[in-house]
Amino acid sequence: MVYFADILIFIAFILVIADFFAMSYGVFTTAGAIFFIIGTIVLFSVMHTVPSFFIRIVLPTYVVLTVFISIVVYLAYKAHKTRVKAGKSALIGEVGEIVRDIKSTKEGKILVNGELWTAYSDYEILKGAEAIVINLDGQLRLDVKPFDKNNK
Repeated sequence: MVYFADILIFIAFILVIADFFAMSYGVFTTAGAIFFIIGTIVLFSVMHTVPSFFIRIVLPTYVVLTVFISIVVYLAYKAHKTRVKAGKSALIGEVGEIVRDIKSTKEGKILVNGELWTAYSDYEILKGAEAIVINLDGQLRLDVKPFDKNNK
């Protein structure tokens, strides 16, 4: 039974090392962690005394593994909940300030999130006014309309 536990722990370390070289998206590491836990439980259920290397090696490994997995899960959850901050979907609905007048037949400039964009509109919007982004076309120009603070 001790050999079985040793083999499980050895396989656990091999799986963690294999995850560095294979694109398993953490599956090998997760399997390695499970094998490590099962292997140590089997190992210490057979032994009647707690060896000194358990306190020096195995216990700190459990603690570090638990903390690491908790941090990764928290950061993954936080990243999953955040709004997209790039691309077309991030621009649509944003409000910016007109830097150069936009006439109905002529392009102007708008400052959105600290970036200067070329903009066009069906409306005439003067410099200093606020406008909301409706669309982003294939030429990286923003389609905007006047922003009404009362009618968000």
